[in-house]
Amino acid sequence: MAQLTSEQLAFLKSQKISLSLLFDATGLSQSQREAVMRQMDKKFYYGGAACQKAGHTLRTKAGHCIQCDTSKIAYQLRSSDPGYVYLAHSKTTGYVKVGFSKEHPQDRSLTLRNEAYGNIKDWDIKKIVRLERNAGRHEFAVHELLESYRAPVVYEKTSGNFVECREIFKCDLAAALATFSSVLDRAS
Repeated sequence: MAQLTSEQLAFLKSQKISLSLLFDATGLSQSQREAVMRQMDKKFYYGGAACQKAGHTLRTKAGHCIQCDTSKIAYQLRSSDPGYVYLAHSKTTGYVKVGFSKEHPQDRSLTLRNEAYGNIKDWDIKKIVRLERNAGRHEFAVHELLESYRAPVVYEKTSGNFVECREIFKCDLAAALATFSSVLDRAS
């Protein structure tokens, strides 16, 4: 059985991760660990192999080191949250965006246009589905099915920061809507 170090405990505290979200995976195979974590609804584990980069052992369900890449924390937490999955479309570019929001995304198209998300100013929400759980997981399931159409765009936000948009796809709107529905109609 593994013990969390003081460094790990300080990291978890700094990231506001409750110890109730962790699981000791010492001695378990990947499939055993994933099954137990799913059953217990745990988001992170320790007690497995150390990461190659820095020797950390705090990992997401998928095995990503959360100390080397803290963005994996938000991803893991939001994947099981309730919320809305939406599909937005830009008529001028033909791009589609599949996103997640905890709040109703009714006004999301206005925000996307005002921010010129992906350098695009004519986003229009075409479909919204509310899920009581796993909204982020379903968003990413749609992303996976549209992977061959992914068209990452780097743009400068009004804050001056550069952002890579990985939720943008260059595909026919009808095909995107069909893919979106194939995943979310059975989930809602």
